[in-house]
Amino acid sequence: MEKEKPEPAARLVSAGHVLCAFAWKLLLVAALLYGALQVLVRTDLFRAQVEKELSRLAGMDMRVGRIRATESLNLRIRDAIGVSDVAGIEVRLARIRWSLFRPRGEPMLESVRVDGLSLTIAPDETGAIQPAFLGRLPQNVFAWTGLPLPSDWAGDGNPAPAQEEKGAVGRSPETWIRGPLVFRDMSVRWQDAQGNLKATVTGLDVAWTSMETPKGRRVSHLECRAAEIKVVNGPRILDAHLELLEADGKRFLVGLDAADWGGAPEPKRPGAEARELLEAMDRPAK
Repeated sequence: MEKEKPEPAARLVSAGHVLCAFAWKLLLVAALLYGALQVLVRTDLFRAQVEKELSRLAGMDMRVGRIRATESLNLRIRDAIGVSDVAGIEVRLARIRWSLFRPRGEPMLESVRVDGLSLTIAPDETGAIQPAFLGRLPQNVFAWTGLPLPSDWAGDGNPAPAQEEKGAVGRSPETWIRGPLVFRDMSVRWQDAQGNLKATVTGLDVAWTSMETPKGRRVSHLECRAAEIKVVNGPRILDAHLELLEADGKRFLVGLDAADWGGAPEPKRPGAEARELLEAMDRPAK
């Protein structure tokens, strides 16, 4: 006697059971993987890898107090400290967003936001500024404000050659982060190689963003605001604001002003040649 063929409804029910079972297994695997990643960021192994990368960027040994993962598996780092013979870093809280799935060649880091950063900046024995990730920024700040550069910074006043093995000296942030890069409530101490205080900055906020224009040009924008800049045996500048634009490797000083220059000669107003590039960053691509 010929067997009856299964009814289409029965086949649909059977397929539905298989799909439901597969979905539950997939959900269970995802939950276990999510939990494992949450645990992983608290391990000594993960902490060691983070400290190694931070040390490479800073050019000095870094130690992290606590690392936690957010619900979206981004990182929160608390109480990071780095100390060298001449410089120092102290971070209260850093929020790091990253992306494992990204276009080829794009940096993994999407954004970094730091609250409560304290820096001690000084030249090492070669004259190179530490922390290493600052690159030419300290020299540029002195040049833009018209203040004299400390004589022992890179010897003749020029930055020492970049040492790639020491960290990110001379590297543009585009090579390791898409942006934005934001620092809030910073305090900075500039010292010479002997540890003598040269200048202090309090209430400093820094924001760096970067984008690629429709024509493939890379445009970066840096903005700094400081409540007070005090130069030892020099002026006390209040409510300073600096704005810088970089396009295709060329830098343009967009804005430089202060509520009170504290007796220092007020620098010349920067030209408006970079304003068009800056405004282009706010226009949507066609």
